[in-house]
Amino acid sequence: MDNTLKNKLSFLIGAKQVVIVCIGTDLLSGDCLGPLVGQMLIENKAPCFVYGTLKFPITALNVNKVNEFIRQKHKGQIVLAIDSAVGDKVGNIRINKGAIEPGSALNKGLTPIGDVSITVTTSNVLPNEEGFSLVPLGFVYLAAKKIADAIMWVLSTNKTSIVYNMQIGL
Repeated sequence: MDNTLKNKLSFLIGAKQVVIVCIGTDLLSGDCLGPLVGQMLIENKAPCFVYGTLKFPITALNVNKVNEFIRQKHKGQIVLAIDSAVGDKVGNIRINKGAIEPGSALNKGLTPIGDVSITVTTSNVLPNEEGFSLVPLGFVYLAAKKIADAIMWVLSTNKTSIVYNMQIGL
């Protein structure tokens, strides 16, 4: 899966400048994939803008504002959105061309975000159900590491233009 993830991500991003938006919260283990990936990218000095970390998460409360900010500040750049998902195939990593709809499992009606998206099915129960907080953190951490490693590989291999890491608190 690692090479498939790297190859597909490399194909979808190309050698363009990338902005990465990592969605989720560390308050629920089943929803902390995004902030973990963002934190790993920041700590590894990813050569791009990264929004959404453990310290400054992108959640349902601020994702629309962040999306608007990114579209204004980073015109013409590829936006890669990363989020947890709910579904039957727990552990499934999906990478797709196109936006994701944060909070869609709970019909939150948030603005779609991203030009390319990566989601990992972390649970088969909805975020408002009890089992969602019981998702093993180790499982989510390993998925986040696999994604962060693939992104770092693509960014270094594709010689993507170097920008600066940035954390924002909106």
